[in-house]
Amino acid sequence: MMKKYSAGMVSHAFWQDEFSQYIDLVNKGLNAEEIKQKSIEDNYFQQISKRRSENLSRTLRRRIASLDKSYVETYPKLPLSDKKIVNLMSITKIDDLFSDFMYETYRDELIVGDAKLYDYEVEGFFNRKQQESKQVAGWTDQTIRRLTLTFKTFIREAGLMKDKGEYDEIIRPFMGYQLEDLMNANKDNKILAIFLGR
Repeated sequence: MMKKYSAGMVSHAFWQDEFSQYIDLVNKGLNAEEIKQKSIEDNYFQQISKRRSENLSRTLRRRIASLDKSYVETYPKLPLSDKKIVNLMSITKIDDLFSDFMYETYRDELIVGDAKLYDYEVEGFFNRKQQESKQVAGWTDQTIRRLTLTFKTFIREAGLMKDKGEYDEIIRPFMGYQLEDLMNANKDNKILAIFLGR
């Protein structure tokens, strides 16, 4: 089955604080509809407009729904570095293009051990996707540039990459045993392969 790629991610942010707040509400027993109402009516996530509140609430709901409840329950006990990995993992689970980038490009850097991601390598990824997918082939250069920036920003905000100007330095994740055990228990093998470079 052909993957369905989307460029919708360009309108999202990493939203680490909001991701944590959303999980906190879930752990307090609120359902998605109640959180949406709280987000829009009370501006719980402090967005500048109702539209942004709706977008954020909808996106976070999808991210968190992609996770087994064991991640949500354990999340408050994790260190911040692991919380960021859980957020990035949820994005990887709901966005096929980002998932491919993490697996084919980020993971490759960990395996090779070069630890330097250059723009031409990111361009190479998108060129391959344009050959594989008519959908991606139809995107403008501006869309590709915006996606590139979004991908890099998310990985940097997760603490797994550092902007060095000429290139991005790849930072190998050091996950706590609790998170790694959760990934193993949930058979999140592709995610483990991405973050452990195997």
